[in-house]
Amino acid sequence: MKVYFRTLGCPKNEVDSDIARQLLQKEGWEIVESPGQADAVVVNTCAFIQDAKEESIEAIFSLSRMKEERPVLLAVSGCLGQRYNRELFEEIPEADLVIGVNDYQDLGKLLDQAARLRRSSPCPRQFEECPGMYARVEGGSAYLKIAEGCNNRCTYCVIPQIRGGYRSRRMEAILDEAVALGQRGAKELVLIAQDVTGYGRDLYGSLMLPALLKRLEKVEGVEWIRLMYCYPDKIPDQLIEEIRRNSKVCPYVDMPVQHASQTVLKAMNRAGGREVILSAIQRLR
Repeated sequence: MKVYFRTLGCPKNEVDSDIARQLLQKEGWEIVESPGQADAVVVNTCAFIQDAKEESIEAIFSLSRMKEERPVLLAVSGCLGQRYNRELFEEIPEADLVIGVNDYQDLGKLLDQAARLRRSSPCPRQFEECPGMYARVEGGSAYLKIAEGCNNRCTYCVIPQIRGGYRSRRMEAILDEAVALGQRGAKELVLIAQDVTGYGRDLYGSLMLPALLKRLEKVEGVEWIRLMYCYPDKIPDQLIEEIRRNSKVCPYVDMPVQHASQTVLKAMNRAGGREVILSAIQRLR
Protein backbone atom coordinates (compact mmCIF):
# COMPACT_ATOMS: atom_id res chain seq x y z
CA MET A 1 0.00 0.00 0.00
CA LYS A 2 1.20 3.49 -0.88
CA VAL A 3 0.53 6.61 1.22
CA TYR A 4 0.93 10.32 0.52
CA PHE A 5 1.11 13.07 3.19
CA ARG A 6 -0.01 16.68 2.80
CA THR A 7 1.22 18.64 5.85
CA LEU A 8 -0.11 22.07 6.76
CA GLY A 9 0.71 24.42 9.61
CA CYS A 10 3.71 24.73 11.89
CA PRO A 11 7.00 22.80 12.21
CA LYS A 12 5.47 20.66 14.97
CA ASN A 13 3.09 19.23 12.36
CA GLU A 14 6.05 18.63 10.05
CA VAL A 15 7.73 16.56 12.77
CA ASP A 16 4.49 14.65 13.45
CA SER A 17 4.24 13.76 9.76
CA ASP A 18 7.90 12.69 9.65
CA ILE A 19 7.34 10.34 12.59
CA ALA A 20 4.10 9.00 11.06
CA ARG A 21 5.86 8.26 7.75
CA GLN A 22 8.57 6.27 9.50
CA LEU A 23 6.05 4.32 11.56
CA LEU A 24 4.13 3.40 8.40
CA GLN A 25 7.31 2.41 6.55
CA LYS A 26 8.23 0.15 9.45
CA GLU A 27 4.85 -1.57 8.97
CA GLY A 28 5.44 -2.06 5.25
CA TRP A 29 3.73 0.99 3.73
CA GLU A 30 5.42 2.81 0.84
CA ILE A 31 5.64 6.60 1.10
CA VAL A 32 5.06 8.43 -2.21
CA GLU A 33 5.56 12.05 -3.20
CA SER A 34 2.43 12.44 -5.34
CA PRO A 35 -1.23 11.90 -4.36
CA GLY A 36 -1.83 10.39 -7.78
CA GLN A 37 0.40 7.44 -6.83
CA ALA A 38 -1.24 6.81 -3.47
CA ASP A 39 -3.70 4.25 -2.15
CA ALA A 40 -4.18 6.46 0.93
CA VAL A 41 -3.82 10.21 1.45
CA VAL A 42 -3.22 11.76 4.89
CA VAL A 43 -3.93 15.48 5.36
CA ASN A 44 -2.19 16.71 8.51
CA THR A 45 -4.18 19.84 9.31
CA CYS A 46 -3.77 23.09 11.24
CA ALA A 47 -6.46 24.82 13.32
CA PHE A 48 -4.57 27.72 14.89
CA ILE A 49 -6.31 30.61 13.12
CA GLN A 50 -9.24 30.93 10.73
CA ASP A 51 -7.02 31.15 7.63
CA ALA A 52 -5.26 27.93 8.66
CA LYS A 53 -8.59 26.15 9.12
CA GLU A 54 -9.79 27.31 5.71
CA GLU A 55 -6.54 26.18 4.07
CA SER A 56 -6.90 22.76 5.70
CA ILE A 57 -10.53 22.36 4.58
CA GLU A 58 -9.59 23.42 1.06
CA ALA A 59 -6.81 20.81 0.96
CA ILE A 60 -9.19 18.09 2.19
CA PHE A 61 -11.79 18.86 -0.48
CA SER A 62 -9.16 19.21 -3.19
CA LEU A 63 -7.70 15.78 -2.45
CA SER A 64 -11.15 14.22 -1.99
CA ARG A 65 -11.84 14.78 -5.70
CA MET A 66 -9.53 11.86 -6.46
CA LYS A 67 -12.28 9.57 -5.20
CA GLU A 68 -14.28 10.43 -8.33
CA GLU A 69 -11.59 8.75 -10.48
CA ARG A 70 -10.45 5.78 -8.38
CA PRO A 71 -10.71 4.22 -4.90
CA VAL A 72 -8.43 6.00 -2.42
CA LEU A 73 -8.53 6.29 1.36
CA LEU A 74 -8.72 9.87 2.64
CA ALA A 75 -7.51 10.43 6.22
CA VAL A 76 -7.73 13.75 8.07
CA SER A 77 -5.33 14.11 10.99
CA GLY A 78 -3.72 16.78 13.16
CA CYS A 79 -5.07 19.82 14.93
CA LEU A 80 -8.30 20.17 12.98
CA GLY A 81 -8.99 16.47 13.48
CA GLN A 82 -8.34 16.80 17.21
CA ARG A 83 -10.45 19.89 17.79
CA TYR A 84 -13.34 19.18 15.42
CA ASN A 85 -13.26 15.40 15.29
CA ARG A 86 -17.01 14.75 15.31
CA GLU A 87 -17.91 17.77 13.17
CA LEU A 88 -15.43 16.83 10.43
CA PHE A 89 -16.59 13.24 10.44
CA GLU A 90 -20.22 14.26 10.08
CA GLU A 91 -19.76 17.11 7.59
CA ILE A 92 -17.11 15.63 5.28
CA PRO A 93 -18.38 12.20 4.23
CA GLU A 94 -15.49 11.96 1.75
CA ALA A 95 -13.13 11.46 4.71
CA ASP A 96 -12.69 7.76 5.53
CA LEU A 97 -10.71 8.43 8.70
CA VAL A 98 -10.56 11.42 11.07
CA ILE A 99 -7.99 11.33 13.86
CA GLY A 100 -6.27 13.75 16.24
CA VAL A 101 -2.71 14.66 17.15
CA ASN A 102 -2.16 11.69 19.48
CA ASP A 103 -3.12 8.84 17.15
CA TYR A 104 -0.17 8.56 14.78
CA GLN A 105 1.32 5.48 16.45
CA ASP A 106 -1.82 3.58 15.41
CA LEU A 107 -2.15 5.19 11.96
CA GLY A 108 -1.30 2.04 10.00
CA LYS A 109 -3.87 -0.04 11.85
CA LEU A 110 -6.47 2.70 11.54
CA LEU A 111 -5.89 3.03 7.79
CA ASP A 112 -6.31 -0.73 7.42
CA GLN A 113 -9.62 -0.51 9.30
CA ALA A 114 -10.83 2.76 7.78
CA ALA A 115 -14.42 2.68 6.59
CA ARG A 116 -15.88 5.87 7.99
CA LEU A 117 -13.88 5.66 11.19
CA ARG A 118 -13.00 8.45 13.61
CA ARG A 119 -10.85 8.65 16.73
CA SER A 120 -9.41 11.46 18.83
CA SER A 121 -7.36 10.22 21.76
CA PRO A 122 -6.91 12.43 24.83
CA CYS A 123 -3.56 14.10 25.32
CA PRO A 124 -1.15 12.17 27.58
CA ARG A 125 0.33 13.72 30.70
CA GLN A 126 3.91 12.96 29.68
CA PHE A 127 5.73 13.25 26.37
CA GLU A 128 5.29 10.02 24.42
CA GLU A 129 8.43 8.92 22.59
CA CYS A 130 8.64 6.96 19.34
CA PRO A 131 12.10 5.37 19.74
CA GLY A 132 14.22 5.46 16.62
CA MET A 133 11.80 7.77 14.77
CA TYR A 134 13.27 11.18 13.97
CA ALA A 135 12.53 14.32 11.97
CA ARG A 136 13.79 14.60 8.40
CA VAL A 137 17.03 16.35 7.52
CA GLU A 138 16.47 18.74 4.61
CA GLY A 139 19.19 20.99 3.23
CA GLY A 140 21.35 20.27 6.26
CA SER A 141 18.66 21.46 8.69
CA ALA A 142 16.31 19.51 10.95
CA TYR A 143 13.61 20.32 13.48
CA LEU A 144 14.17 18.96 16.99
CA LYS A 145 11.03 18.90 19.12
CA ILE A 146 11.88 19.31 22.81
CA ALA A 147 8.35 19.52 24.26
CA GLU A 148 4.68 19.20 23.40
CA GLY A 149 1.60 21.15 24.48
CA CYS A 150 1.32 24.47 26.32
CA ASN A 151 0.35 25.86 29.73
CA ASN A 152 0.28 29.56 28.82
CA ARG A 153 -3.52 29.71 28.30
CA CYS A 154 -3.56 32.86 26.17
CA THR A 155 -7.18 33.90 25.65
CA TYR A 156 -6.97 33.81 21.82
CA CYS A 157 -5.15 30.48 21.46
CA VAL A 158 -6.54 26.94 21.17
CA ILE A 159 -3.24 25.06 21.40
CA PRO A 160 -3.78 23.82 25.01
CA GLN A 161 -7.21 22.50 23.99
CA ILE A 162 -5.72 20.70 20.98
CA ARG A 163 -2.32 19.52 22.18
CA GLY A 164 -2.82 19.48 25.94
CA GLY A 165 -0.63 20.73 28.77
CA TYR A 166 3.11 21.31 28.51
CA ARG A 167 5.15 18.10 28.43
CA SER A 168 8.95 18.26 28.22
CA ARG A 169 10.94 15.45 26.62
CA ARG A 170 13.58 13.83 28.79
CA MET A 171 16.95 15.37 28.04
CA GLU A 172 18.53 12.01 27.21
CA ALA A 173 15.91 11.37 24.49
CA ILE A 174 16.54 14.81 22.96
CA LEU A 175 20.29 14.23 22.95
CA ASP A 176 19.88 10.78 21.36
CA GLU A 177 17.84 12.32 18.55
CA ALA A 178 20.33 15.18 18.12
CA VAL A 179 23.17 12.67 17.73
CA ALA A 180 21.15 10.68 15.18
CA LEU A 181 20.31 13.82 13.21
CA GLY A 182 23.97 14.85 13.23
CA GLN A 183 24.93 11.45 11.89
CA ARG A 184 22.32 11.87 9.13
CA GLY A 185 23.88 15.11 7.96
CA ALA A 186 22.12 17.79 10.02
CA LYS A 187 24.34 20.85 10.35
CA GLU A 188 21.60 22.93 11.94
CA LEU A 189 19.12 21.91 14.64
CA VAL A 190 16.05 24.11 15.04
CA LEU A 191 14.64 23.57 18.53
CA ILE A 192 10.85 23.71 18.54
CA ALA A 193 8.03 23.51 21.07
CA GLN A 194 5.07 25.72 21.75
CA ASP A 195 7.41 27.44 24.23
CA VAL A 196 11.05 26.28 24.14
CA THR A 197 11.98 28.55 27.05
CA GLY A 198 9.57 26.62 29.28
CA TYR A 199 11.56 23.43 28.74
CA GLY A 200 12.19 21.26 31.79
CA ARG A 201 10.12 22.95 34.48
CA ASP A 202 7.53 20.14 34.52
CA LEU A 203 10.17 17.37 34.59
CA TYR A 204 13.04 18.84 36.54
CA GLY A 205 11.46 21.61 38.61
CA SER A 206 13.29 24.48 36.88
CA LEU A 207 13.88 25.98 33.44
CA MET A 208 16.45 23.68 31.83
CA LEU A 209 16.97 25.14 28.36
CA PRO A 210 20.46 26.51 29.25
CA ALA A 211 21.54 23.07 30.48
CA LEU A 212 20.14 21.41 27.35
CA LEU A 213 21.98 23.85 25.08
CA LYS A 214 25.21 23.17 26.93
CA ARG A 215 24.90 19.44 26.23
CA LEU A 216 23.74 19.92 22.63
CA GLU A 217 26.91 21.94 21.96
CA LYS A 218 28.88 18.70 22.24
CA VAL A 219 26.93 16.86 19.50
CA GLU A 220 29.31 16.05 16.66
CA GLY A 221 28.45 17.24 13.16
CA VAL A 222 25.99 19.90 14.32
CA GLU A 223 27.27 23.44 13.77
CA TRP A 224 24.22 25.65 14.41
CA ILE A 225 21.44 25.54 16.99
CA ARG A 226 18.48 27.85 16.50
CA LEU A 227 15.72 28.64 19.02
CA MET A 228 12.07 29.11 18.06
CA TYR A 229 9.21 30.35 20.28
CA CYS A 230 11.17 31.95 23.16
CA TYR A 231 8.66 33.60 25.46
CA PRO A 232 9.98 36.88 26.97
CA ASP A 233 8.85 36.07 30.51
CA LYS A 234 11.07 32.94 30.51
CA ILE A 235 14.37 34.42 29.30
CA PRO A 236 16.56 34.61 32.42
CA ASP A 237 20.10 35.99 32.37
CA GLN A 238 21.38 32.41 32.61
CA LEU A 239 19.85 31.60 29.21
CA ILE A 240 21.21 34.80 27.65
CA GLU A 241 24.67 34.00 28.97
CA GLU A 242 24.48 30.48 27.49
CA ILE A 243 23.42 31.89 24.10
CA ARG A 244 26.41 34.27 24.27
CA ARG A 245 28.86 31.60 25.40
CA ASN A 246 27.72 28.64 23.33
CA SER A 247 29.70 28.27 20.11
CA LYS A 248 26.78 26.67 18.24
CA VAL A 249 23.71 28.66 19.31
CA CYS A 250 22.87 31.28 16.68
CA PRO A 251 22.56 34.89 17.90
CA TYR A 252 18.90 34.72 16.93
CA VAL A 253 15.74 34.40 19.00
CA ASP A 254 12.24 33.84 17.63
CA MET A 255 10.13 35.71 20.21
CA PRO A 256 6.30 35.96 20.07
CA VAL A 257 5.89 39.55 21.27
CA GLN A 258 2.28 39.87 19.99
CA HIS A 259 1.68 43.46 21.16
CA ALA A 260 3.11 46.49 22.99
CA SER A 261 -0.08 47.72 24.63
CA GLN A 262 -0.36 46.68 28.27
CA THR A 263 -4.16 46.73 28.01
CA VAL A 264 -4.17 44.42 25.00
CA LEU A 265 -1.55 42.12 26.53
CA LYS A 266 -3.66 41.80 29.67
CA ALA A 267 -6.75 40.99 27.60
CA MET A 268 -4.70 38.33 25.77
CA ASN A 269 -3.56 36.91 29.14
CA ARG A 270 0.07 37.26 28.08
CA ALA A 271 2.44 36.73 31.00
CA GLY A 272 4.71 39.59 32.05
CA GLY A 273 3.42 42.46 30.00
CA ARG A 274 5.15 45.33 28.19
CA GLU A 275 7.98 45.90 30.68
CA VAL A 276 8.98 42.23 30.66
CA ILE A 277 9.10 42.25 26.85
CA LEU A 278 11.23 45.40 26.73
CA SER A 279 13.53 44.07 29.44
CA ALA A 280 14.07 40.77 27.60
CA ILE A 281 14.90 42.59 24.35
CA GLN A 282 17.28 45.00 26.08
CA ARG A 283 19.09 42.21 27.95
CA LEU A 284 19.42 40.15 24.78
CA ARG A 285 20.88 43.13 22.93
